[in-house]
Amino acid sequence: MSQREIKDPSGNVVMRVTEYDGHLFPANIFGDVGDTLKQLNEMTFQDSDICVVSYPKSGTHWCYEIVSMLRNNTSEFQTVVPPLFGMFPVEKLKQVPNGVYVSHLVPRHMPKDFIKKQCKIINIYRNPKDVVVSLFNFIKKTKAGDLMKDMQFDVFFGMFMNGQLPGGTWSKYMKEWTDFTEENPSYPFLNICYEDMKKDLKGHVKKISTFLQLDSSEGLIDEISKKCEFQTMSKFKNNHVPDYMKKLTDVQDSHVLYRKGEAGDWKNWLKVAQSEALEADVQAANVPLEIKYM
Repeated sequence: MSQREIKDPSGNVVMRVTEYDGHLFPANIFGDVGDTLKQLNEMTFQDSDICVVSYPKSGTHWCYEIVSMLRNNTSEFQTVVPPLFGMFPVEKLKQVPNGVYVSHLVPRHMPKDFIKKQCKIINIYRNPKDVVVSLFNFIKKTKAGDLMKDMQFDVFFGMFMNGQLPGGTWSKYMKEWTDFTEENPSYPFLNICYEDMKKDLKGHVKKISTFLQLDSSEGLIDEISKKCEFQTMSKFKNNHVPDYMKKLTDVQDSHVLYRKGEAGDWKNWLKVAQSEALEADVQAANVPLEIKYM
C-alpha cells in the first residue's frame, strides 16, 4: 500500500490516492485502505443481504433506491446516503436495517462472508462515454476533487483512459466482474443496463423484484416506477440532502449525486478521436456485455 500523487500534463498535483492491491482509492475517504478492507472481511452477513455494485456514476444510487423500495415494500424514498462498502465505517454498516448495500469494489475486495454466502448482487452498468462525463462533473464538486476544479475535460479524459482515477479504467473494472460471473456461474448475479432501464423502467423494476424473489404487487411496482423516474427522484433528493454529504462535498444546496441522468450527453463532450479510443479500449478488454453507445 502506498500514497500517490496524480499529476496533470503540466506537473500539477490534481489528486491524492492510495494504491492498494493494484487499485487506486481516494485517500481522503478510505483512510487506511488495508485496514478498511480487513474490517469488511471480518463482517458477517445474512443470506438475504443484497449489494448493488457498479463503476462510479453508472446509476448506482438509482438502482439502490429501487432495490431498497422493493425490499421494504414501500415507494418511499431513502433520506440517507446508501451504505457504501469502503466509505461507511464497518460499525455503521453493521447497523443497516434492511441488508441492502452498495459498492464500487472489484470482486476480490468484496467482504468474504458476503461472497461465501452467495448474497445476491445486482450490477448496473452504463455506456462508459456517459460515465466519464458524469464522473468529470461529479468529482470536481467533491472534496476528493479539490485540486482539479479548473481542469479541462480533455485532461480528465486522459486520466480516465489511463486508469489514474479511483476505480481504475472502466473496461478493467467491468472485466473483473464479468470474469467473476463466468468463474462462478451459479452465483445469484443480475446485470442491468442503465440505458435499457431508462427506456423501460417498470419492466426493470419487475425484473429486479423477480431476481430478489419478492412477491411485489403490481401496484407497488407501478408506484416505484413512477417515483424513480429521474426528474421525480432528483427533485426529491435535491430537497432532502443528508447531513452525511458534508463529508463528501462542500456543495450543500443540491445533491451532487444527481445531475442530468441522461443517456447520450457524451455527444456534447467527447471528440471523435476520444469516442473511438474508448470504444477500442472496451473492445480490446473483451467485455462480454452489450453496451448501448446511444
